[in-house]
Amino acid sequence: MRPCFATLPAARYTGAMLDQYEFYHYLPVNDDAMDWGLYVTGAGRGRIPARQSYPPPGHPSLYQFDWRRGRTLPEFQIILITAGKGVFESEPTGRRTIEPDTLILLFPGVWHRYRPDPATGWQERWISLNGEIIHRLVDQQLVRPAEAVCRPSDMSQIAQRFDLLLDRIHGRPAENTIQLSLRATDLIAEVIEQAGGPGPQTAGVPEAYGLQPPASPCPRQSTVEDPLVAQALDLIWTHSHRPLSVSHLVAHLPVTRRTLERRFALERGHSILDEINQCRAGRARRLLRETDLPIKTVAYLAGFTSQERMRITFRHQDECSPAEYRRWARMSQNKGTSQP
Repeated sequence: MRPCFATLPAARYTGAMLDQYEFYHYLPVNDDAMDWGLYVTGAGRGRIPARQSYPPPGHPSLYQFDWRRGRTLPEFQIILITAGKGVFESEPTGRRTIEPDTLILLFPGVWHRYRPDPATGWQERWISLNGEIIHRLVDQQLVRPAEAVCRPSDMSQIAQRFDLLLDRIHGRPAENTIQLSLRATDLIAEVIEQAGGPGPQTAGVPEAYGLQPPASPCPRQSTVEDPLVAQALDLIWTHSHRPLSVSHLVAHLPVTRRTLERRFALERGHSILDEINQCRAGRARRLLRETDLPIKTVAYLAGFTSQERMRITFRHQDECSPAEYRRWARMSQNKGTSQP
């Protein structure tokens, strides 16, 4: 059973842990972000003390795992371990010891598991991402699942690029912009160069592949002048994979329900529930396009209370069912067809 939203500590709910250093966020991803060629889906930074269970609770089910079962992701992830030690295992690499200043690259569809040594814990930075650009890098064998564990030649450069990206995400967790994608591309270029890749002149992928900003900004990029609405948006777009209602938001914000609903509608032009459904539908679209997960599982991971609720939302927003959307997505990827 998923944890009840209202029982979670406020700091964990907002994506922040005990201080500015430790946090995690899962970002909104819409069709515009996918079209950029590279987009971020989540990121975090934290210290895992010795003898603490791993991974910490609170992450969406798609990302949570235990050592016995391991995990398979539908996207890429880069993990930087800067202190402590542990172990990593995947089918292409076998079991590998993780020492300080180690990079771990996770690939979609590749089973893996990892954890810190209980005697030492570790310090980690991580980012989840996906898109055509990084898939092409794999096709060109610039990054390979068999070489998922590596030691950077200049840790300071990798850590600096990680922190620039993570600090931007932590400051604006409900935005997924082209600038964020470019910072992620810069990090990937540095990783490839230091892992023995061809260097930054080859890794200048966005220009080579025609990465262009969308014609219009995605909804979460528009300026939000009301700070209370901005807080509500951050909560919705980073935690609506859990049970979430207007009452839950009000419990975590210094405002009455009536005031929040009025200010939200004035700022956004629609209701809080509409925003929650837009967020969940966007998350579901990504999973439908990029994974073969059953539709019932997609509904659960996206935060819908049921498969039927997701179907109703898709009918309202896209005038098609989730299954029809998946068929269109697969056809458009292969044949360049138009959405129904």
